[in-house]
Amino acid sequence: MHGAKKLGNAGEKAAKSFLLQHGYKILTTNYTALAGEIDIVAIETGDLVFIEVKTRRSFRCGLPRQAVNQTKKRKIIQTARCF
Repeated sequence: MHGAKKLGNAGEKAAKSFLLQHGYKILTTNYTALAGEIDIVAIETGDLVFIEVKTRRSFRCGLPRQAVNQTKKRKIIQTARCF
């Protein structure tokens, strides 16, 4: 498995663990529709939550949240509507 893929998988595993510890119920992971993919779909206190996981080795390329630009946000919204 490629290094970036391993890092991404480890990040998603850590995110799922964190969410479960904080009362989220994981419905699915890596949900795919024509519009794109959502890493984790969960429910928390009755709310449907769509989670994008960004894992970094360092902050040299910026914070993970900076990787979710307007285009990515639109794709997440479109994909969430398909769910």
